[in-house]
Amino acid sequence: MKPSSAALVAAAVCITLLATACGGQDRSEAGTGTADEPVEITYWSWMPGTKEMTAEFNRTHKNIKVTFSEIPAGLNGGYDKLAKAVKAGNAPDVVNVEYQALPDLVTQGLLRDSSAELADTVEDYAPESVRRMVTLGGRTWAAPYDVGPQILYYRKDLFAKYGVDVPKTWDEFESAAKKVKTASKGKARMLDFWGDDVATWGGLAQQAGARWYGSSGDAWTVNMTDDATKKVADYWKDLVRHDLVLNHKAWSPEATKAVTDSRAIALIGASWSAGSLKTTYPGQSGKWAEAPLPTWGTPATGAVGGSAFALSKDTNKAKAAAEFATWATTDKAAVKARLAAGTSSALPAAENLRATAEESFDASFFGGQDIYEFTGSQVPLITSGWVWSPVHNSTSLTLQTELGKAQKSGEFWPAFQAGQRSAEKSITDRGLRLAK
Repeated sequence: MKPSSAALVAAAVCITLLATACGGQDRSEAGTGTADEPVEITYWSWMPGTKEMTAEFNRTHKNIKVTFSEIPAGLNGGYDKLAKAVKAGNAPDVVNVEYQALPDLVTQGLLRDSSAELADTVEDYAPESVRRMVTLGGRTWAAPYDVGPQILYYRKDLFAKYGVDVPKTWDEFESAAKKVKTASKGKARMLDFWGDDVATWGGLAQQAGARWYGSSGDAWTVNMTDDATKKVADYWKDLVRHDLVLNHKAWSPEATKAVTDSRAIALIGASWSAGSLKTTYPGQSGKWAEAPLPTWGTPATGAVGGSAFALSKDTNKAKAAAEFATWATTDKAAVKARLAAGTSSALPAAENLRATAEESFDASFFGGQDIYEFTGSQVPLITSGWVWSPVHNSTSLTLQTELGKAQKSGEFWPAFQAGQRSAEKSITDRGLRLAK
């Protein structure tokens, strides 16, 4: 079901009211960021290249100094640390937030309504599909940095060795997986699936037409057990049961070794995955390429990850914090400093920054493929109507646990049924309305 914009606004208003009820939004400014009154602000991030980007800001901005701190990624990492910091009164001024986590952090009262500081800027550079990810209740809660279309990464040399073409559909993918297993005499598999990775599942479900969250009037809807999600779950169950794909825990040493040893010859990732591949498998330089995600017959893809710069709820340096966030998301120097390190391959949400991104990231690992032109071409194929819920963080923990249990058997469907129950309970526990 595609939620109407009016319904989403109504439901998002509930988020806004709950968040602002937590208070902490009217603190006076501490410093103006001028030569007479310089300001120091703090910034937390786990994302590659952000340390180097911060150093460039400090080099070129004499009246605002940013102190960078690296935090862990993940639900039990940086977001948990942010919640504790806000409660203790020592939160950073700026923090990176993934799009899927933003509504949850807003309802917890951890982020500042930054409409006054960021809305006009975001309106100028971010496409509507990305603005929607940082806009709730008609208010702007962050400045989007990148967008992450889901794509296929594959080993060109091993595809040629095993005589398989890049699959255009999921039917072709299954046929290719059978051929790889046979041609390698069981030594290799088409893909390491990472069946416990909620982000991967979210993108695949979105591509198939699922809409896990939405709204009806001023209430939230949850639909993780729809036909589209069932189709995707059943498809991967069959591949796992027939031993056509590897299925290691996401980001695990076993998953890394499978690629290092050439037992997994493809991976499902997003635009930001290129930097990770480059740094993790330097010995395979020139052997990898990017391709569109196989489809169900109609060109489409999902979005995986993507991040924004948000101001924490209790910052009393909003003007300086917003200046840093604006620079980080709209300035060519920021993109160059972040990507030149070679660890990040994020695709800027601002289209006018993508040429700078292409120039800044060394793509020789991909044999000179213009990965920014390619991933940029996938952005219009991201299916519309997908929104994140205000409880997706807690729901993800349930999904991750249940999907992990299902990795050996391939019985993924019960995990989504558990996710449905978890999301419904969390919405009501958060004091939000659940559509009946």
